[in-house]
Amino acid sequence: MKITTRSSYTVRALLDLAQNSIDGRPVRLSDISQREGISHAYLEQLFNRLKKVEVVRGRKGPGGGYVLAKDAERILMGEVIMAVEGQEKLFLCTEDLSDGDSCQRYPGCTTHLLWEKLSASFYEYLNSITLADLLKGAVPLNK
Repeated sequence: MKITTRSSYTVRALLDLAQNSIDGRPVRLSDISQREGISHAYLEQLFNRLKKVEVVRGRKGPGGGYVLAKDAERILMGEVIMAVEGQEKLFLCTEDLSDGDSCQRYPGCTTHLLWEKLSASFYEYLNSITLADLLKGAVPLNK
C-alpha cells in the first residue's frame, strides 16, 4: 500500500460524513464535495470502494446520500486506507515476486528485516486507530 492523496481525501470525507450525519441522516456527496473541496466524481469513486468493504452505505432517492455502515468505533483507519489504496506493499523489497521470494537479494539481504518490521508496525498502527479516535482528536503517537 502506498499512501496518496486518495487516503487523505478519503479520511477527510469520512470525518465530514461522521460529523454531519446528524441522527443517522444521510449526507450528500455534493455537500461533502463543497465543504472539503474534493470533486464530486472523485468522491463517488472513493465511496464506491468504501461501500465494498462495508464502511459506508448509500441511500437513494430524495433525502438520500451516505451514512456510516457501522459505528465509528469499529471503523479502522487501516481498513479504510487499504480499501482505497489497495494491497500493495510499502516497500518494493517486501513485495512478492513471481519466483516467490520477497526480493532478488532475499534471503541474504541485511535490510529486509528492517523493511518488513517497519511495514508491520505501520499497518498495526493504522489498525489501532478508529474513525471515533479521529473524531475525538485522540490519536496518540504511540498506541
